[in-house]
Amino acid sequence: MNILGQILLFSAWSLVLVGFLTGGILGFKQNYRYNFLLRMGTVFAGLIGVSALVVLAVLFLNDDYTNQYVWQHSNRGMSDIYKITAIWGGMDGSMLLWAVLITFFSAIVGLTSGKYSPQLIPYLVCVLNSSGLFFLTVVLYFTNPFRFLQAGFIPPEGNGLNPLLQNPYMAIHPPTLYLGFTAFAVPYAFALASLLSGKLDKEWIRYSCRWTLIAWGFLTAGITLGGHWAYLELGWGGFWAWDPVENSSFLPWLLGTAYLHSVLVQEKKGLLKIWNIFLITGTYGLTVFGTFLTRSGIVQSVHSFAKTNIGPAFLIYLGLLLTVAVTLVWWRRKALRPERRLESLFSREVVFLINNLIFVSICFATFWGVMFPVFSEALTGTKQAIGIPFFNAINIPLFLMMLFFMALGPLVAWKKGNIKNFLRQASVPFFSAVLLAVILTWAGVPSFYSILSYSLSLLIVMAIGSEFHQGGKQYQRTAKVSYPLGMLASWKAHRRKSAGYLVHIGVAVVAVGITASMSGKIEKEFSLAVGESYQVGGYQLELNELKDLENENFIGLQGLVTAYRPGMDLYASLQPELRRYKKNGESTTEVALKMGLKNDLYLILAGLNEAGDRASFKVFINPLQVWLWFGVLIMLLGTLLIVTDKNLSINE
Repeated sequence: MNILGQILLFSAWSLVLVGFLTGGILGFKQNYRYNFLLRMGTVFAGLIGVSALVVLAVLFLNDDYTNQYVWQHSNRGMSDIYKITAIWGGMDGSMLLWAVLITFFSAIVGLTSGKYSPQLIPYLVCVLNSSGLFFLTVVLYFTNPFRFLQAGFIPPEGNGLNPLLQNPYMAIHPPTLYLGFTAFAVPYAFALASLLSGKLDKEWIRYSCRWTLIAWGFLTAGITLGGHWAYLELGWGGFWAWDPVENSSFLPWLLGTAYLHSVLVQEKKGLLKIWNIFLITGTYGLTVFGTFLTRSGIVQSVHSFAKTNIGPAFLIYLGLLLTVAVTLVWWRRKALRPERRLESLFSREVVFLINNLIFVSICFATFWGVMFPVFSEALTGTKQAIGIPFFNAINIPLFLMMLFFMALGPLVAWKKGNIKNFLRQASVPFFSAVLLAVILTWAGVPSFYSILSYSLSLLIVMAIGSEFHQGGKQYQRTAKVSYPLGMLASWKAHRRKSAGYLVHIGVAVVAVGITASMSGKIEKEFSLAVGESYQVGGYQLELNELKDLENENFIGLQGLVTAYRPGMDLYASLQPELRRYKKNGESTTEVALKMGLKNDLYLILAGLNEAGDRASFKVFINPLQVWLWFGVLIMLLGTLLIVTDKNLSINE
């Protein structure tokens, strides 16, 4: 099977090399007779790449310890789901997954690109295969997961997967994140193909729109699943710590979000053409940069892989991406001139542009925080870390500005806003937001930023509601229907815009969840003997039993804790655990969590005293935490509604 995997890898690499070279040559010669063969070669490369991944999965499921990578990351005591998870649990398999996903997406483009302009196809195939070529080269020659174990014998057992990764969320979080990362290679390829071919009309935007939304949706889901994994597995009571590797996935999300909004301005008004080329190039480049961060060893993180020698290859590739984009933009600079000028500073185009600048500012601040230890060590010889306070101090005000302009967007017209219409439409949303701020201040909410966040979130929802209210009234007048039917007709007539507003409502819900869970968190440490209880935040926690655990994979200690509400009503039975894995001796905490619409009760078993008769616990009460996850689901639902629209175009 190892040899079959090697053959498949080399075959896929050969096909993408041929596709890269042939696509570039035929595009340059303007020879489009072989477009079909180019497309089918890309399809076959994708199929072969997927086959290589299947072969690695079979090696894991069969406990084949002749394979070095399988021996390093699996053992017989692991369930099948964690053996599959182990595929991307280490460097070699994660890089194979990345390369395979790029070839897979390229294959889908190859299958569906028959309707594209003939002059676009060779360059599109060329650029897509250049991405696949880079990652397959890294896999084949640097991080090959099909290497034989050089031990002289077949070990009876493997090392096993990192205990932190033996969590159901790790079966779906990395693949979902990688789907987002790699799918951004497609709109990037469309952008470069348009520059290379000279087809700089709106065709490339129209065809890449769905891909951009798919990539953004997967990346959003992947980041959220990672936050939920950290919330459940790391036992620190939070979901985001501005960790360097967390940030490495957040950076392309920020630029990708900016691109989604500004490309709408380009399609509607013919503006921001050069800006959008650099945004999508930067988005794809930051996905590559994130891979560099996690695999070069230059930053320390619980999410990082071991230090390897592939960092320089990624830096060279990043340099090439930027150089090619700058060169092509300079070459096509005359064709990329805006088709018109901004007619007014008080317009939706300007609101979009300001929000773009805010997203880019957050991206730069986060990038600076991630790389500051590296820069400081290079310049001073001392690595100086930047912590959570820096990121919060810079980014929280920027996020609040983003919420404000997000609310302003539906209230301002395209081209040139009418002040009178704006005041009429904005009066109720702004009054509602101010009223909420007054109520929260009166109720004793201590944080100015928290009050502002809640108020701006309401402003977003009310502004969107105001636009649909106006649409419903218009349909009521023109179509002579009832107001509810007018609202429904307004939604159907502008389905894509309505679904986009649903995403914005999800963002408002996320903002409420994050604000409440961060500003209202209760955190306590205590110890209990069996039969004792502890009161915190309106709950009474009683330790009923301490149990020893053991299976073929780990030994552990479990606490059986009953949580009561005031009046001694049973609320939840909690079972936090401490585990020690037999193969590598590593320990993990298994959080006991009771989610609720009002708050989360989050309990950790920290250990036993020397006598073994008292257990130490840590408890968090996180208000409105679940609304963060609900908000993301709303965002993903809105994205899905847009993506599944057969007549998808962002021109609304």
